[in-house]
Amino acid sequence: MTEHFQFAQPEWLYVLPFILCLIILRRRRGAEGSITYPTVRFISSLARNPQSLAGKIGAICFVLAAAALAIALARPQKVEDKTFRTVNGIDIMIAFDLSYSMETPDMVLNRMPINRLVAAKHVITQFVDSRPDDRIGIVGFAGKTKSFCPLTLDHALVNGIIRDFHPRMIQADGTAIGSAIAAAATRLDDRKDTKSKIIILVTDGASNSGQISPLVAAENAAKLGIKIYTIAVGTEEGTLANGMVVQSEFDEPTLRKIAQLTGGEHFRATNMASFNKAFASIGKLEKSEAKVQTVRHIEEYFMYFLVTGAALTLLGLSLQVLKPAPAP
Repeated sequence: MTEHFQFAQPEWLYVLPFILCLIILRRRRGAEGSITYPTVRFISSLARNPQSLAGKIGAICFVLAAAALAIALARPQKVEDKTFRTVNGIDIMIAFDLSYSMETPDMVLNRMPINRLVAAKHVITQFVDSRPDDRIGIVGFAGKTKSFCPLTLDHALVNGIIRDFHPRMIQADGTAIGSAIAAAATRLDDRKDTKSKIIILVTDGASNSGQISPLVAAENAAKLGIKIYTIAVGTEEGTLANGMVVQSEFDEPTLRKIAQLTGGEHFRATNMASFNKAFASIGKLEKSEAKVQTVRHIEEYFMYFLVTGAALTLLGLSLQVLKPAPAP
């Protein structure tokens, strides 16, 4: 909320310097009604001359009344602008592969080798920070699926959970992609108040466990109006770890089919640049709609100056009428 003061018709304020000029001119001419600085001699003379006192006070009242009325005509206002932001956010479930193969160190960040899990955590937490208006939840999966966070706008909580991820959080070997999609879709279907719902599936392997196939899970998600974006993480050639070459068994045809069935897209993240590009592309494809409405409240203050001006005018007239007649 912002507030400020203004004059609706500020041109009336030009009357004020005009009034000041009239006072100065009248003072120079030594007129009886001119304004004089009070001194002891001046006050004593007024006490001896009631007519002069009434005239001078009356003149002051008329001057102040004119100034007050000019300000009233300028219409001083206090303006308060309240901005309301309405956002039609997106519900996003991130299906995060926590299988042991995610520890394969075939990524590089700041010239240092890192494993796929660290790379995914780095990119995904940045993505979460970039979606302040969207509800985000997380399911993790290996040989089975676990829900780590429901859909929430508390992105600090989401990122805190992601940063704590490690492959041993799910004690089951394998990669249950179908189960992960089904679990994420169930979470999204629980929220009926959102039009746009997506799943981002991040994995480095082929589905080899779970009670539902990835394509069947994808078809069910499509029926619920859920789009799935799939990201295959890692290089096909793998890397050397513990004296052994570790490779991933990618099933990109299935990942592409999952995305195709649901209206999403498939991405391949072989390094940090392509990983970041994949999430940047999703961010551009899935945009939240925000509407900003400003409501303005105006409080008028002219009445205070109008009443003051009227009162001063009446007082000045009263002094003129009631002042004693000059002595013969």
